[in-house]
Amino acid sequence: MKPIILICICLTIVGCAASDGFDNRNFAIDTYSPTPNEIQLAERRARNYLDRNGARFGPEPRYLAVETSSLFPYGGLYPKLINSETTASFFANNGLQSYSYSNLVLTGVTIYDTKTGHAVGNQGYVSVDTPNPGEVARFGDYTARWIGTGRSFF
Repeated sequence: MKPIILICICLTIVGCAASDGFDNRNFAIDTYSPTPNEIQLAERRARNYLDRNGARFGPEPRYLAVETSSLFPYGGLYPKLINSETTASFFANNGLQSYSYSNLVLTGVTIYDTKTGHAVGNQGYVSVDTPNPGEVARFGDYTARWIGTGRSFF
């Protein structure tokens, strides 16, 4: 009986240690157009992050999700919040029936391509919740490591 328990404990520990830190939920609730200055800021943050942490993570995933700006709530947002996979914090604080945008924090996210050294284009993503620092998650069509503002988290 003891060997079986020991094997189960070992498999549980190995399974936890092998976690790749991937959250398959889509953190983008909408798209937006970052300004050229915001794109430059995102590229600078991503390069600084790679200089400090690139060796730790290696070349995968190819993309980094960079916090670019804080956005203000806008019209037509409620249906996107309802259909999102990652807006639990908003509804936990406000409830489904009575919501207030005063507690809503929207983050503008730019996707940085580590192979080209530039943002993937002129489109960014709007996010309410964000993954854990360093975690890999989806933003629209991209699977990217969330680096936030690029400051070291570890």
